[in-house]
Amino acid sequence: MEEDGSNVFLNWVKSNEIKVLLVVGICTDVCVLDFVCTTLSARNLGLLAPLEDVVVYSHGCATYVAQNLKGALAHPQELMHHVGLYMAKGRGAKIVHKVSI
Repeated sequence: MEEDGSNVFLNWVKSNEIKVLLVVGICTDVCVLDFVCTTLSARNLGLLAPLEDVVVYSHGCATYVAQNLKGALAHPQELMHHVGLYMAKGRGAKIVHKVSI
């Protein structure tokens, strides 16, 4: 957030005329998914023109495993990684397994 209240990310996308955003990151089903959903929502509201596509590189993301933690739900790593990708695709992201330049 800039001092004037403007959003640094929105400004960066617009000023660099980003059309495709490639997303990678830790915690596919939480951080990556939240970023993808927020970005797609901003794009759909016309706040991120000229952004056209949000692409998630599946092999560039991962999540954590948490089992047998007292008082917590299990968080199986592989399953939740795929759930995150599935949810991102359902919101409009493109999921890819290979990236080339």
